[in-house]
Amino acid sequence: MKIGILGDIHGYLPGSDMMGIDYAVELTERLQVDAFVQVGDMCHYRSFAQPVYWIFGNNDWTDVVRQIETGERPLENLHHIKTGDVVTLEKGGETIRIAGLNGAYDGLYYDLEDGPERPLESLPFLIRSDVERSMQLRDIDILLAHGCPAGLGYGREPDYSVQPIRDVLDAVQPRFMFCGHAHYYNSSCL
Repeated sequence: MKIGILGDIHGYLPGSDMMGIDYAVELTERLQVDAFVQVGDMCHYRSFAQPVYWIFGNNDWTDVVRQIETGERPLENLHHIKTGDVVTLEKGGETIRIAGLNGAYDGLYYDLEDGPERPLESLPFLIRSDVERSMQLRDIDILLAHGCPAGLGYGREPDYSVQPIRDVLDAVQPRFMFCGHAHYYNSSCL
């Protein structure tokens, strides 16, 4: 099974006048893959030609995420993966299990309790219960996180690289992990 990987989309592509979301839509039309995964900070929301499974980042609009999930904003081939949920893709006898940890880390919000009293501005950020729920995942092929796990050498910890995401990575031990937030651009292919 072929999976395309989309990083942070944000606004315009670096050094161009093309919107990142338009480029992502074009990729889903041109690349011959079975599905795409996206690591948050989509920031603009469109229908896609191929299935896109995504998590949200700190620059995504949580009310738009809710609208997409409830069908108030009907978009084709855009599937949000909630923290702790597993999406299973199957094709030709091959199975891939995908899970994600939504939001970025901010120490200001990390110890908040989830629930109706949670401040609106904290919703794009992961909290301790998200990490605890994610640490229970097993047999995951692809783990998505918006932030990066500590220990990768990106610096600027705890902004780019955080220990709670590292704890999830160490507990889950997925075959692959993809993360965004650090904004390192790379156009090479594996």
